[in-house]
Amino acid sequence: MTIFTFLGCKTNQFLKNNINTKDYVFIEAEKTVSDLQKWQLVQKGDQNYIERASGDAYLEFMGNKPITGKPNSPLIYQFTAPKTGDFQLMLMSSKRLEGVKSDWCNDAYVRLSGDFESASKLSKEALEKDIKILQDGNDETAELEWHWASTAEKDRHVYNNFIYQLKKEEKYTLTLSGRSKRFSIDYIVLYDIDKIDSKKAKQLFKIKQ
Repeated sequence: MTIFTFLGCKTNQFLKNNINTKDYVFIEAEKTVSDLQKWQLVQKGDQNYIERASGDAYLEFMGNKPITGKPNSPLIYQFTAPKTGDFQLMLMSSKRLEGVKSDWCNDAYVRLSGDFESASKLSKEALEKDIKILQDGNDETAELEWHWASTAEKDRHVYNNFIYQLKKEEKYTLTLSGRSKRFSIDYIVLYDIDKIDSKKAKQLFKIKQ
């Protein structure tokens, strides 16, 4: 499997919001050379394209079933920590239900590897394995719109956050795998929780086009 090293940022977009570039990591989901397998690249003009995607493109998972499935089609991303600190993970995501229940099609799996410690209630050992990440609000989020996914569910109905204590200039590998069919990821953000609180982060890092 080919690994794509990518540390990207919407510099102009986020500088307008007075965010220091060392306080976050930004990754476009489609900027990977991993084998997409069951992920499909969706671009502006495609039939099921959801408007206002960053870069006019995103990835939609088309494996498993709409309700659930084992980790499938892993996508590999590498990034370098811009500084030492506690960084929380968020995905800009959407769901395409096609008539199924509103709490389906809304999750994936995530794991991290590298020299880090846990900064949440989840252990480092847990964070190194596939954990479900689902949309914040779950069944209350509208389909075919962009919403944040940052909720970790390792055990059924026990919710946590993905917060990692990273070290400056260390390289990390983030792996995203498909779980439920028709779940889409536009971009990935990790931000310093000591500089930006959760509510503010969800406003600052939502790209408006």
